Amino acid sequence: MTTDSDDLHSNAIVCAAYGRRVELELPDETTVPARTRRRSLRPVCGDRVVAVPQPGERDWLINTIEVRSSELARTDTRGRRELLAANVNTLVVVVAPAPPPDWFMVDRFLGGAHLAGIDPLLVVNKNDLLDAIPDEVAVYDALGYERYVTDAHSGEGIAALAERLAGQTAALVGQSGVGKSSLTNALVPAANLAIGALTRTGDEGRHTTVAARRLRLPSGGALIDSPGVRDYAPHVENLARVAVAFPEVVEFAAHCRFANCHHRREPDCAVRAAVAAGDIDERRYTSYRRLYSITASLQPRDGPRRKTD
Repeated sequence: MTTDSDDLHSNAIVCAAYGRRVELELPDETTVPARTRRRSLRPVCGDRVVAVPQPGERDWLINTIEVRSSELARTDTRGRRELLAANVNTLVVVVAPAPPPDWFMVDRFLGGAHLAGIDPLLVVNKNDLLDAIPDEVAVYDALGYERYVTDAHSGEGIAALAERLAGQTAALVGQSGVGKSSLTNALVPAANLAIGALTRTGDEGRHTTVAARRLRLPSGGALIDSPGVRDYAPHVENLARVAVAFPEVVEFAAHCRFANCHHRREPDCAVRAAVAAGDIDERRYTSYRRLYSITASLQPRDGPRRKTD
């Protein structure tokens, strides 16, 4: 199928997506509304697409989605894969003193990066509220994760983080209320994103970002600010892949007696031995088991089910 405007086709990048309707950034950095030609086309923020203008219409028409270099995905409550962003090469996992960090969710975000082949890094935001860096952060330091400490309001740590993200396509993720929008405004002054306040009843943050948006970084590259979440689980194709989310499990798994060891009840498991010896953090191992159980519970209903602890 062709149109009279096919000769005006343009490569573009999805800078916001709302189902089949999206906003595109054209090569000249202008933005236009667009829709997909077919229902089977499901672009997400960060996708590179080929689109054409439509005579007499505001909407451009997306014909194709180009091959993605990476896909950041999660599992929905029915066990289906839900794509969150595309062509990301750095995942910035943000935590803060308020709301209190869910370290198990932090593990799952970091694990999602490993599963997608994306570089992960940890940002401890709202440093003005910190008396000291949380002890849990030392576990990530020991594992070699990059870590930055920031205060979006005072500007502390922003220059260092901006330098690290220059030329990258980075996605900000984390719990609601940890200050991702404030960080985005600090890194991209032209963003002018709404800043939410924590609810008065408890420390749970409000959702201030309703859709992921891709913004150009002043130093080159782009930043995708994603909605805050109250839970997240990366999509894992099968139980054998769960270990990929935890580099220390992969390291010790090479010494397990059985090649298909799931590091739960199997004999001569080097991973469980490493936990007992203190070479693998016990909470991280619990996090591995939790992700394994989540993945097992969401396996196809018509297939064999595995018992979980």
